[in-house]
Amino acid sequence: MFKNIKSLFVGLIILSFMVGCGGGKPAPAQATSKNAKTVYINAKAPYARIIAPNITKECSINTEVIQWIQRYAAKQNINVVVGGKPKANDLVLKVEIIDAISAGNAAIGHNKYVIIKGKLYKGKKLQATFKAARRSGGGYFGVYRSSCSVLGSCTKTLGKDTALWLANPVNKAKLGDAYLIR
Repeated sequence: MFKNIKSLFVGLIILSFMVGCGGGKPAPAQATSKNAKTVYINAKAPYARIIAPNITKECSINTEVIQWIQRYAAKQNINVVVGGKPKANDLVLKVEIIDAISAGNAAIGHNKYVIIKGKLYKGKKLQATFKAARRSGGGYFGVYRSSCSVLGSCTKTLGKDTALWLANPVNKAKLGDAYLIR
């Protein structure tokens, strides 16, 4: 019996290392074609209103969402230039975090969400807008994840949503978990 308990304990330790804290931060990616659409974006998404200090001080969702947009946009053949200097007629995407909630924890269950809005400009002319929201309860192994990791999962999916929208921008689009958008 001791051998079975020991094996179970070792298995749980190995599993906890495999699960880790989430997807991590994405490496920058570039579109592969020379004919790729280029979009400029700031390195950080500003917070449009006051967000809980535990999120703004402990997590980096305002930079992660930009990195994920860049990463997923490359898969859509869109070159997202972070922090570059656009010319007068270039495409510029302005992204803001308009809400983020980090309720719960690993012990009682995560209840997190992030809501962003984006505006796509060509030069100074507004082309299209969107709002996107994603919610997460931490997933099956949420008990092993930090709050920032769960919020990071939300930003990762928002990055993918935004990249897909950039491929075919529709004005006033609502993306992701639209029921959270007011």
